[in-house]
Amino acid sequence: MGSPLLEKLEAGRTSLGLYVNSADMVDLCGYLGFDWFGIDQMFTANDWSRTEDLIRAGEAAGITPVVRVQSSPWLGYDHRIAVELSRAFGIGTQFAFVSYSGKAEIDECLEVAKDWHRKVLIIHPYSDFADWVPVHEEQARQRFLIPQPETPGALDDLEAIIAEPGIRVVFIAMTDASRVLTQSHTPDWYHPGLWEYVDRAVALGKEHGVTIGANTSYAYSLDELKNRIRVLDEHGVRMIMVQSANFLYQVAMTDFLRDLRPIFD
Repeated sequence: MGSPLLEKLEAGRTSLGLYVNSADMVDLCGYLGFDWFGIDQMFTANDWSRTEDLIRAGEAAGITPVVRVQSSPWLGYDHRIAVELSRAFGIGTQFAFVSYSGKAEIDECLEVAKDWHRKVLIIHPYSDFADWVPVHEEQARQRFLIPQPETPGALDDLEAIIAEPGIRVVFIAMTDASRVLTQSHTPDWYHPGLWEYVDRAVALGKEHGVTIGANTSYAYSLDELKNRIRVLDEHGVRMIMVQSANFLYQVAMTDFLRDLRPIFD
């Protein structure tokens, strides 16, 4: 099957995704019509074996997998991020989120993204020596490193990151971006300063041919989440995440059970 996310990016259309942690939910989200799903290694138990299985499940279900590699950017510069990214590409990742502390990590990750080892120990990519250059060039073209700024240093480096050759998508993590920009622990998704930042990113993206993505952050009704998706689209955000399948279920079931509680109390 093709990649719904890649097709939407190339057509300049809006795509919708969410985080998923199990193969059965990957299958369901593909059936429902989500374009892509995130496989998170930062805050879940997803190891490399499970990540690889979820990638294959997504490819089979016709929904594009996006791996968020392990990092903790709030601790500062970490050379290991590029190493983790190398392994992600090695097991077949096409799209990878990288949460980072500053531009130096993205520069290292860009070097990794040029590497030829994607799936090399799974399916050797070349049939003969004449394939090495053209096939490698096509591999690199279809490999997406997606910076995810959510720390002060990363947010400050926005313009330099968007202007960097090799970057085609930048994804703003709205919860932590809001917290950094407003200096408040509680996210304020509608804060004017956050939207000034998003609009600047979209304008820079248009200038440099870079798609801007962002998420809905946390809201506690499905109607509000739908409204946030509409707002993101209106502002020119073309890769939208609506948090996780677990969170959506929690929001929906909280309302569902609240309405039924009088029956059981």
